[in-house]
Amino acid sequence: MNLLSALPTLVSRWLSCLVCPLDRRTAPRLLQLLVGLLFARGRRTVTSWFRPAGIRDEFRPAYRAVHAAGRRTDSIAFLVWATMVRPLLAGETRLVFALDDTPTQRYGRHVEGAGIHRDPSPGPSNAPFLYGHIWVTLACLATHPNWGTLALPLLARL
Repeated sequence: MNLLSALPTLVSRWLSCLVCPLDRRTAPRLLQLLVGLLFARGRRTVTSWFRPAGIRDEFRPAYRAVHAAGRRTDSIAFLVWATMVRPLLAGETRLVFALDDTPTQRYGRHVEGAGIHRDPSPGPSNAPFLYGHIWVTLACLATHPNWGTLALPLLARL
């Protein structure tokens, strides 16, 4: 069964567009993972996408597809902007973008990939530094009539 046939036409078109920058051998696997992402519980890790995507035994090609997508984030971010965000903001006369560089705290020195950073808002502990990651995220801000201002993330870098 084709995974995209279970999705609305607009969503399947968006997902098909997002995998265009990838190699023709990798694109179908990433498409399968993106469908798995939509139906996964929790959505916290790539491995939680495997079961809804129907990946049981051959998980290494799925990780290679995620790696290939990570190497083409600029192209994919542009496609997210062009195919998803820009049509949603078609009636806007002025676009507002925001950068967020808030550090995410991790505890202990041995957290993989975490570095020591100056804490911009030390809080009650008044500690000048913290261990963690700093994600810099570019988002387009939009106003929703019921929910107020929303940030539509476009690109993030560690």
